[in-house]
Amino acid sequence: MSTATARPEATLPPGTPVITGWSAVSPYGIGRAEFAAGVRAGAKTAVKADAGLGPLPSSDVCTVPGFDIQEQLGPRGTAKMDRLTALALVASDGLLLDADGNRAVATDELTGVVLGITMGSLENVTDFLRQSYTNARPFYVDAGRIPFGSLNHAAGATAIRHDLKGPNTTVAGGRVSGLLALNYARRLMGQGRATKYLVGSAEEFSAAHAWFEHTATASGDPAPLLGEGCGLFLVEQAEAAERPPLAAVLSVETRVDIDDDPGAAVTACARRALRRAGVDAGEVWAAVPCAAPTAARRAEHEALAALVPADALSRVPSMELLGDTGAASASFQIAAVLAAAEADADSRGRIALVCAVDRDGAVAVAVLRLIGEQR
Repeated sequence: MSTATARPEATLPPGTPVITGWSAVSPYGIGRAEFAAGVRAGAKTAVKADAGLGPLPSSDVCTVPGFDIQEQLGPRGTAKMDRLTALALVASDGLLLDADGNRAVATDELTGVVLGITMGSLENVTDFLRQSYTNARPFYVDAGRIPFGSLNHAAGATAIRHDLKGPNTTVAGGRVSGLLALNYARRLMGQGRATKYLVGSAEEFSAAHAWFEHTATASGDPAPLLGEGCGLFLVEQAEAAERPPLAAVLSVETRVDIDDDPGAAVTACARRALRRAGVDAGEVWAAVPCAAPTAARRAEHEALAALVPADALSRVPSMELLGDTGAASASFQIAAVLAAAEADADSRGRIALVCAVDRDGAVAVAVLRLIGEQR
């Protein structure tokens, strides 16, 4: 049995960010229901790569099954759309629209978007550069691809699709991007610059991405099993939320490992996040590491295991089941916590800790209080 105890419910302080909705496009499928079912079942997602992708460093991938851009979004404006943008748009539809495609979530002039990524669409960028080198003239390139090559295109396209006029931001932070995006939204909402936010992160799978990760893998690290997808959340302030809150964001802390000691960096970041949240490590009901296939993976797990109750690390299935989803990983971790909590009556009022570590030394930790109704 866990030593973690539920806190008595209390009114959240004004200005506390709360998550009131979420959606996911993941290797489990398109939609929140598919993601939740896959997480609860602990299902693996690895499949053999489509032969149309060409030679790959690994034959196994964790891609969104049956994801076709024009089938999901229609033919208009999608002929040259990159996969990253499409994943974000489909996830935003799942968050804001009902099953019939009608707006189900109210937005206003200060509803913003913040999306975490790694480097945008590598496939689009490399294809564009290849044209410049291989076509008859360096400037004989497909100009229609230029907009899709910008880092902020996916976030901008999401805002345009849903007429969201609040602050629009892209955060490029690798595996910690989802938590950086959440912290960014928390700050701007606290400053009164936004009333609510679409917050999340996305990563696409492509041959270019696969080869980039293969060449970037450090000696001794396992070959990455790559995944993809997008997780998005609707974040509002507690006192103004128009929908029942699922979780309160108590704190988000970041740190950079400058001493080549990821375990110490994770411990320090987690302790600070818990202290800012006003909770004790023994209260953590669920802790979710990013489980990235890097040298920091074991250090991350060991640091959390030494900090939180033993069973906290087993309440949410390992993110390894989804493959290395890069920038999307932290958002999937939060979504997995919400999915697990929804099915567990003991989760109400409990504390969840989400941790992410990137290869460049970036560390981020978020502390959430689970307050959603069980179904």
